[in-house]
Amino acid sequence: MQPQHLFQSFPLEQTGYFEVPGAHLYTVLHPAPQPAARVLLVGPFASERHFSYIPWVRWARFLADRGIECLRYDYRGVGESTGSFDEVGFADWIGDVNRLAIWLKGRSPEAPVFLHGLEMGAILAGRAFANGAGDGLLIWAPPASANHALRETMLRRIGMDHAFKYGQERKPVAEYMDRLENGPYLDVEGYRWSSRLWHKSFQFELPAGLDVPNGVVFDRPVRSEKLAKHAAPLVKGSSVSYEAINRDFNDLFTENFNWIRSTIAQTEGGGGGRSN
Repeated sequence: MQPQHLFQSFPLEQTGYFEVPGAHLYTVLHPAPQPAARVLLVGPFASERHFSYIPWVRWARFLADRGIECLRYDYRGVGESTGSFDEVGFADWIGDVNRLAIWLKGRSPEAPVFLHGLEMGAILAGRAFANGAGDGLLIWAPPASANHALRETMLRRIGMDHAFKYGQERKPVAEYMDRLENGPYLDVEGYRWSSRLWHKSFQFELPAGLDVPNGVVFDRPVRSEKLAKHAAPLVKGSSVSYEAINRDFNDLFTENFNWIRSTIAQTEGGGGGRSN
C-alpha cells in the first residue's frame, strides 16, 4: 500500500498527516504557484524542535513567498507526529526523509527537490542525499556526529537539573551516563532516550565530503553553513531570549535563497533529479 497524504487546506499553508509504516508524520506544506524548486525541511531533533520553531517557520515562508515551495514536518515520534519516540531510530527517520522527498518530487518532476537539514536534520538529510534522494543539499550547523548533538542537549538538561534542584536531588553526571549506557532510558526534556539510540549515535555521522561551503558531491550541488551560537534560537545557544526569538535572519535567508536559485540550473537541466 502506497503512503497516502491528506491535507486540510488553510489560506496559503496546508497542514496534514503523511502515512509512514506504523505512524503518521505531521506536515505543513508552504505552496508556491509553479515553483521553480521545492525544499524538504528536515529540522532539529526532538526537544530542539520548539527552540528553533519560529525562525524555521519564517524560513519556510520566506522561500514560499519567493517561488520555492517548502514542506516541513515533525519526525516520527516527535512534536505532532504519531509514533513512539523510544521505539524508532535513525534508520526510520532517514526512511521518512526519503518518502517525503519522493512525494515532493511527484508533485511536478520537472522541479528540482532540495533537502535542507538543520543540526541533527543535517545528518539525516545528508545520509538520505548520499543514498540518492534529492537534487541538491543545503545543511546548516551540521554536528560532527549524532552523538555530539545528543550530548549538547543532555548537558543542557543536566545544567537545568543542577540549577533548580538541591542537595541529594542533584545527580552526578556519571548517573546520567549510566542510564544512557545501560538503560532502560533517560528522560531528556520530555523524550525517552534509549540506550540503543545513544549507542547508535556514535556511528551516525554526516557522509564524508558533504561538509563543504559550496561544491558538487555525488554529482549534485551541496552547500554547508556552520552557524555559530549567536544564531540561536535557530541553532543551540546559551539561552533563548526575546531578542533571540525575534532575531532578524533575513541576511542568512537571502544568501541561501540565492544559492538555491543559482543552482537550479545545475540539477540535471532543472529537475531531472534522483528523488523518484
